[in-house]
Amino acid sequence: MRIVEYNARTALSRSGMAELDYALNPYSGCFHGCKYCYAVDFTRIADAANNWGDVVYVKANLMDLLKSEIKGMKRGIVGLSTITDPYQPVEAKYGLSGASADLLLRSGFRVTVQTKSPLVRRDANIYAGHRNSCDIGITITTLNDIKAGIIEPHAPSPRARGDALKYLSDAGVKTWIFLGPIIRGFNDDPTELDNIFSLASYTGSRVIFDTYVPYRGASDLMSSGVPDYVADRSYHVDKEWRTALVRSIEAMADKYGVRCNSQQEEWLVEKKYDFGSLF
Repeated sequence: MRIVEYNARTALSRSGMAELDYALNPYSGCFHGCKYCYAVDFTRIADAANNWGDVVYVKANLMDLLKSEIKGMKRGIVGLSTITDPYQPVEAKYGLSGASADLLLRSGFRVTVQTKSPLVRRDANIYAGHRNSCDIGITITTLNDIKAGIIEPHAPSPRARGDALKYLSDAGVKTWIFLGPIIRGFNDDPTELDNIFSLASYTGSRVIFDTYVPYRGASDLMSSGVPDYVADRSYHVDKEWRTALVRSIEAMADKYGVRCNSQQEEWLVEKKYDFGSLF
């Protein structure tokens, strides 16, 4: 992995996601190198995007920027991060995600974290200390180690993610599982999904699910690294497949008593709860 430090122009940016007010991305590029990741197509630094999984850019001046920006900024919900994993390996050295989350929470912002890394456990005390103003989501595409190794070559194992989820939940942090992307014919088997809902029930986690969207860069990575993948940019909107998938997911949510909604519905959930308790 090649690490490049640079001075960014801003720390917080307005989020394009309806459920978030702001996005904070301490890093550009991601060592996890997930084949399906939409961030390949939205990473502005070409070196990181073109060498996905091998190059990570670090915002060396992030904390100074953040301290300055939040002074006159309206409080809201901050997504940490939206185009890279905030707890990828470089976080162990730089600690920018934990430090920025701590500052934001102490300053009256709400913070929602999404990661694949058990490194987030290091900051459990920060999040537990602000449990009514934050939540942590762990992305789990599959609990099958072989399949995870194909589409998420450098990411922590599914078991490590499940252990982190339980650790955070036991610490009093609100947790959720991002079940996705669900790829037709790859990780959409009902038995696989059932196991994830079982984990959600065991850890007291909510589930947010989404299906794979083949952006151009991600589709190229999938085509080169995933056996039998066909770069058909229309298949993911197969209405019959999606309808059956959603019905199956809803049945599993009912079976395990797990709160569940699609990514597309998430803004409605956040709007309903506004600035109160997240879940």
